Amino acid sequence: MLTVHHLNQSRSQRVLWALEELQLPYQIVRYQREKTMLAPAALKKIHPLGKSPVLEDNGYVLAESGAILEYLQETWDSGGLLKPQGIDDKLQYRFWLHYAEGSLMPLLLMKLVFASLGKPPVPFGVRSLGSLLGKGIQKNVARSAAGHPCAVH
Repeated sequence: MLTVHHLNQSRSQRVLWALEELQLPYQIVRYQREKTMLAPAALKKIHPLGKSPVLEDNGYVLAESGAILEYLQETWDSGGLLKPQGIDDKLQYRFWLHYAEGSLMPLLLMKLVFASLGKPPVPFGVRSLGSLLGKGIQKNVARSAAGHPCAVH
């Protein structure tokens, strides 16, 4: 049986979505982020990166959501549900897979990090300054994101 090591607020949602679409049986091992927003050390016992998602299947341990999605498509998608057929669809598939990781995620991560500057665990005395700094940087991130395909679509 497929096992997904799922961390809250991670890209493992993509993997769970694909498994549901493929109607594959799977089990979930859930992990909670620590107060630092880092993954717990227990994930390093599953994969040396210590990050999520991780998929276990037939002795294979796979990390990185894009690689896992490609594996699921190549290994388990016998009906062609997730497989693009024509060249246009293949190019779109490849673009969105890599766009999500290479272009969109850095913006989302910056938004997440800078949104937390005015909140614990930032020391109380610098939270207001952190909040102002974070809001200013978030405006720049929003301007950068405005031209991205997800903002356009």
